[in-house]
Amino acid sequence: MRRLSRLLLVVALVLLGVGALRAETVIERLVSPGPLSPAHARLETRCNTCHLSFHRQAQPSQCLTCHTGIARDRATHTRFHGSLTAARTDACRDCHVEHQGTAHPLAQLDRKAFNHDTESVYRLTGDHVRTPCAACHVGMTRFRETPRACAACHAKQDVHRGRLGPQCQSCHTTARWKDVLPFDHDRTRYPLTGAHRTTPCLGCHVGEQWHGVSTACVSCHLRKDVHRGADGPRCADCHLTTNWRAIVFDHERVAAFPLRGAHRTVDCVGCHALTVRPAKAPVACVGCHLREDVHRGADGPKCESCHSQATWKVEKFDHAKTVFPLVGYHVRVTCVGCHPQSVDKVKVGTHCIDCHLKDDVHHNALGPVCERCHKATGFRIPGVPRLQTPWRGVMERDFPRSGLKD
Repeated sequence: MRRLSRLLLVVALVLLGVGALRAETVIERLVSPGPLSPAHARLETRCNTCHLSFHRQAQPSQCLTCHTGIARDRATHTRFHGSLTAARTDACRDCHVEHQGTAHPLAQLDRKAFNHDTESVYRLTGDHVRTPCAACHVGMTRFRETPRACAACHAKQDVHRGRLGPQCQSCHTTARWKDVLPFDHDRTRYPLTGAHRTTPCLGCHVGEQWHGVSTACVSCHLRKDVHRGADGPRCADCHLTTNWRAIVFDHERVAAFPLRGAHRTVDCVGCHALTVRPAKAPVACVGCHLREDVHRGADGPKCESCHSQATWKVEKFDHAKTVFPLVGYHVRVTCVGCHPQSVDKVKVGTHCIDCHLKDDVHHNALGPVCERCHKATGFRIPGVPRLQTPWRGVMERDFPRSGLKD
């Protein structure tokens, strides 16, 4: 009888142990510290969903098995649970205390005392500090899902209607929506220079067209083109953005007429009275200097034969190449001294008497060949004293036997 009792006791203990193993949730429920929160109420009878028996350290991993979004934030170091060190490394139960009943929220959030600067990855600045929480967290139970892009909240206020994209902070600040930051145009394919830096944005981006705007000058300055399109669309070849009236055309690139001497200081319209393309400026001197030609065309169109671009005065005609090379006093005589009229119109003789007829004190008594006695280096005859009268002295010395009388 005693042996039978012992056998039944062993069987009962075995059955009780097996039953205990199979009825683990029942036991755990018996030792539960309290009911779950509304968010976990459906797990009230499934303790092993959040707990592993005798393994408390595994509880955070059990939480992340269900809360995959937070697990992803922790892994990528983003949002609240991924950016803040404590939220990323501490156990979930340190902040989210369970088994305190349906009236106790899992997240102990005091909205009035919540510090966005230290407890959030989105610091409030400017007008955002005074904005009610519900204005940004509209109907949200999961604040971690609140978008941080400006366009998420300000889409209805976007006067650009989405044409500039969602990066509102590129131009606007939280201090005042109407305050626009200086856009860094240097990052675009058209860096602003000169007067373009002070031009209002809408001066070029008419109708808020921000993409596909032409960078050609004529796209904005066509109405101001005094050339009326005659000089083509490449305004930058002559004009600068610093000053529209400053001309920087490089005339050295014009092989037919590079500027030299005084031509460098002449205004463009001085030669280009009309627009350049339809009526190109002439290359020949007479094209511009015809009215200034004192020779009245008698010396031909090649002004450069005598004149230079440095000065209009004659300075480079080579008389040595003519039939009458200049020597002696003739070198210092002005051109008009021998050529009172055009050389092409009135040819000057090469004999002395041709120019010195009025200076002939002999009144042609000694003939026209002055060079028999006189030289171009000095009109006085060497060794002969200066005459007191036109004939006296020369006749008495050079011709004592002639017998000529005054």
